[in-house]
Amino acid sequence: MDGSYRTCYVFSVTTKHHAGYEGILDAAEDLFRERGFQAVTLTEVARVVGIRKPSLYYHFPEGKEQLFVAVQERMFQRIGDQLEQAILAAPLSLEEQLQHAARWFFQRPPLFLLAMIHHDMPALSEEHRKSLTAMSYGVIMRPLVQAVETATRSGEIRAVNPHVVAGGFISLLEGTTIAARAGFGDNVEEMMVASLDMVINGLKPDSCEK
Repeated sequence: MDGSYRTCYVFSVTTKHHAGYEGILDAAEDLFRERGFQAVTLTEVARVVGIRKPSLYYHFPEGKEQLFVAVQERMFQRIGDQLEQAILAAPLSLEEQLQHAARWFFQRPPLFLLAMIHHDMPALSEEHRKSLTAMSYGVIMRPLVQAVETATRSGEIRAVNPHVVAGGFISLLEGTTIAARAGFGDNVEEMMVASLDMVINGLKPDSCEK
């Protein structure tokens, strides 16, 4: 896997990071985001951090996969917390909550969660695949699922599977990012607003259900 889906976003990994545990995670996160798990080597991580490769094994004795898992776990937790804050900061309308979440998403380096699951996960051990998939779903999807469930109970939207809607929203975010960078739209925020409008209007209760 060459991680070519990431070429629509260029991220600099030349900055030196502190050589401690968090600095190693910072450097590795930049590299994994840009090129993917299989293309990155521990030699590159050590070079960016400014340490010798054997020093990495002090923190990650099992090697690159252990480092990758640590990076993803930290990232999932951070993103889940920030996404939840973005949603809670919005008014009670689901549409406004999703707009807040989308703005937060586009103000940070692209996540490419679904692409990562497709390209990187197959290279991991079964144990790590299961743990990362469960964590990404639980931490990142949870605030979206809860927002959809609240909107359903209040009658704002019709009864739907909240997990399907949350997953569709994540797919929409990533798809909009890729489409915009491929030249299919001039303004990623306008594309997202239009897409959300279609989604929300499609979820509104039918007149006969009111």
